[in-house]
Amino acid sequence: MADSKKPKMRITVASKMHRRSARVASASKSSQTNEPDKAKAANPASKTNVKAKMSNEYAALSEYVDKQFNMLSRKLSQLVLDRQYTPSDDEKKESSVEPRASIDSEATVVPPQFPTTKSRETEICAKLFSPVESLPDYSELRERLLDDFVEPIPIHRHAYEKLKSEVAQEVLSNFCIVEEVGNTCPTLTPYIESALNVTNVGRGTESMQQHVLDKFLMGIISTAQSEIASVDILIDRNAAENSVTKKGCRPDFLFSINGQLVFKGEEKKAGDVRKIAMELTDKMIPGSVGKGATSRIQYLLGYATAGSRVLFECIHGDDKMVECSNILNLERIPDRVTMIRIIVNVVRIALSLTADTK
Repeated sequence: MADSKKPKMRITVASKMHRRSARVASASKSSQTNEPDKAKAANPASKTNVKAKMSNEYAALSEYVDKQFNMLSRKLSQLVLDRQYTPSDDEKKESSVEPRASIDSEATVVPPQFPTTKSRETEICAKLFSPVESLPDYSELRERLLDDFVEPIPIHRHAYEKLKSEVAQEVLSNFCIVEEVGNTCPTLTPYIESALNVTNVGRGTESMQQHVLDKFLMGIISTAQSEIASVDILIDRNAAENSVTKKGCRPDFLFSINGQLVFKGEEKKAGDVRKIAMELTDKMIPGSVGKGATSRIQYLLGYATAGSRVLFECIHGDDKMVECSNILNLERIPDRVTMIRIIVNVVRIALSLTADTK
């Protein structure tokens, strides 16, 4: 049995030796195969050559694309020129109309059913604020302060329609429609519309109420100041004045012509408007108003406010005062229109007053 096993052992050893030789041979062959790759990877000149070749190919491709694009652009341009649009005679006629601005212009881009004219503000204001022909007596002021305007004030249709439902036709006749007569008063029109539409009436602090009042006072009187060059008009607030006012006293609002105070106001956030009006005479120099020997002016117009309520007065002597209006409530549109009418006529009467100033 021992002899029969010996040949088997020799075969097993031989087999192992054969397999080991095969692995060695394979490893040797693999090593030989990888040597050129390693040599190639270790050669930087080879990498540079590849990059240079790729760069040249990209440059050639880019040049080709540019040439094709330029050729295509030239063809498209020529195609547009060959097929250029030629407008018809009617289209040429329509395009010849030049749009113009509506303010201070003879025409406008507004549709033709809304005609406009060149601004006539100076001309209209000269009529609107023209001095009254005869200075009314203080006893006539309640009526004369509501005189109709010599020239209607233009307002836009939406504002006119709003008034149409609020005031009588005879009052409405003091206004006209911008879209029908043209934008003839580009400054006064926005002021009047702002007064008609102002908010926060009767609310907020006293300073806020001054803002509301100035829509009426400053808007109208400042327009007269700008358009009437023949006199020196001054409007101010809480300022010193020495024509009829005591030294150190300052009216809440003052309007003077050629240095003569003609209209002033006392304003409070709340209270009895008639009691507040009494302050109009408290700050005055004795004998400065009236028909006395030392009087500077025949009478002085004024107003007092308590929130949204306004009362107009006429001072015609020391501590002598007469009401020139009902108590107006500026929360109401009809009373806002009355306020506008009164202030316009205050300017007219004031111009006549200063013509008779001593």
